[in-house]
Formats: sequence, structure tokens, C-alpha cells
Amino acid sequence: MKIPAHPPSLSRLCLRQAREAGVTLIELMVSLAVLTILLLIVAPSFESLMATNKVRTTASDLETTLAEARSQAIRLGKRVTVCKSSDGSDCATSGDWSQGWITFVDTTRSGTTAAVDSGETVLTHGQAVNGGLVVVGGGNVAQFVSYAPDGQAKLMNGDVQTGTLRVCSTATALDDDHRVRDLALTGTGRISVTQTTGVTSSCDAPD
Repeated sequence: MKIPAHPPSLSRLCLRQAREAGVTLIELMVSLAVLTILLLIVAPSFESLMATNKVRTTASDLETTLAEARSQAIRLGKRVTVCKSSDGSDCATSGDWSQGWITFVDTTRSGTTAAVDSGETVLTHGQAVNGGLVVVGGGNVAQFVSYAPDGQAKLMNGDVQTGTLRVCSTATALDDDHRVRDLALTGTGRISVTQTTGVTSSCDAPD
């Protein structure tokens, strides 16, 4: 075996390793700096995308619930009501729709508000929404939406029911023209979904 004429000294080896470590550390710092800049650029867009998706998904779930309730009313030939509910078994008389909702066969209507009476069957239960979302009803749909056997939306006294349910995000990543989906109920019982502009993060109920 050939021995080097001048083997590297220990000090030279340490210096070489220190230099190599120094270059690695610098490269790591540069990489982290670049990654930080990229995150600062991408994070707001990602947050906005997530908030928008939550609004769309919740609005779609609520629209589907109402459409199914209408179909059930026609199929069963009975009144079917969707009301806000926090416990999955009774209609809530306070708070908004963010606490969740239930669909039930509403055979007894003794008052002006919806209520699950003895013997009435709860068909579905929608969970509470979260993640900075607010679901609030305006006008005659502040507490419930009810469908007669002919598919028309009716109040407890039989009058035509109309109004708007609003799904709104309080996220600061969304501007006031992109935080809301409104579900407008017509007297025929059908729902139309629109993106309403000019709504602040306070997410006030629609008129």
C-alpha cells in the first residue's frame, strides 16, 4: 500500500469539515428563506381556497337537505319540515342554523313555529357547522322550512313560505364579495343558490 508523502494533518481535516459544514448551513438557511417567502405568498391563497370550499360544501349540503325534504313530502303525502336543531331531536327556538338541523315528518302543527311533537319521526340530522361559518335565515325561514304534500313551502298556518338562508364565512382571507352563498326559497318550494356580494364578515342575516 502506498502511503501519501504528506498525509493531511488533523487540523486540516477539521478545517475541511468545518468548511463543508459551513456551506451546508448556508445552503439550509437560503432554502429556509426561500421556503418562507413561498409560504407567505401561497398561504393567503390556500386559506381563501379552503374558506370558499367550506361555504360551497355547506350550502350544497343544506340545499340537498331541503330538496330531499320536499321530495319526501310529495312521496309520503305528508308535511315534512326542516328546522334548526342543536340536539338532533327537537327544533331550536333560539340561535341560528349553524347549530345544525333536522328533517322530520310534521303531522301536528299547533303553533306558529316548528316543533317535533309526540309520534313524529325525525328523518335526518345535519351536524353543526364550524370553521368560521355562519348559517342564518332571514324572514320566514329564520327557524324552519316546511313542505306541504304538494311540494310547496308553507308556514305552520298554511300561508306560502318564502325567505333566504345564508351560508357565510367570517374568514378574513375572503373579501366581502366572495364570502356568501344565499339559498332563496320560493313559494313553489324550489331553492335557488346565488353568490351575494357586499356582505361583511359579521355575516348578518339576509332581509
